Amino acid sequence: MITEGYMLKYLDAIWAVKGCYHPTGYAVAVPRVYKGRKIKKMKEALELVLQKFPFLFKYVEEVGFKVPLVPLKDSEILDPFNKIVKDETAIEFIKYFKGKIGVTGSMLYSNSYNDMDFLSTNEDDYQTLLELRKKGITSPLKLINESEVEGLNEKDFLYLKGNRVLEGVFKGVPYTFKIVKCEDFGVVEGKEKFDGIVEVIRAEKPYSIPVKYYTDKGVYLTSFRIRYTELKEGVKMYINGILLKRNKFLDLDLDLANEVKIL
Repeated sequence: MITEGYMLKYLDAIWAVKGCYHPTGYAVAVPRVYKGRKIKKMKEALELVLQKFPFLFKYVEEVGFKVPLVPLKDSEILDPFNKIVKDETAIEFIKYFKGKIGVTGSMLYSNSYNDMDFLSTNEDDYQTLLELRKKGITSPLKLINESEVEGLNEKDFLYLKGNRVLEGVFKGVPYTFKIVKCEDFGVVEGKEKFDGIVEVIRAEKPYSIPVKYYTDKGVYLTSFRIRYTELKEGVKMYINGILLKRNKFLDLDLDLANEVKIL
């Protein structure tokens, strides 16, 4: 099953598969590299699709809006769990974990990379990451790439990044460790603008993608992005975005927000 973390080669781009729901024969994906140029921000990736691949946009009720659907029959699928890892630092890091660990990002589609991106489907791997941090084997990330700052302001982005174990530094190399555990979110039946403050009162699924937090407003915060993992119960956030009225729950999708601010 193709999920978040898989990548595709299609036409002139390397595409990053997004989310857990994908219509039969297609993958919801956005360009990560186009004609040799890396694309970090979601907004920039979607603008590129509009300019160069507008025919890919289709409405998907499980997502709630139009998204790029890349045809799998015309694509080369890059499987994170089939990639042969040759980098000694990455191999050493992977050995700390018991199950199958994949690689994604530039490690998956290229032999040239500055950081390490790992993929897992085992939530127990989070405990291993905690132990590695407690023992000082990994350390927090203290720098950010401005090209990645989106949704959050730079201060909040750096604060959250520095307090995560899903991101960090191992042997001097930055790493990101994405744990994917898919969940059926149902379909979107309506949507409305949201502008206000919420407090996380129950962190139901804070370590694995998609994350899910229940708030004092009776809505859930969700995200497929590492930047919103490991949020603590009691944290208050100002959010300007879109509330998706799903048939299963009210979904305040942080990935769609114009602005997210930690209070």
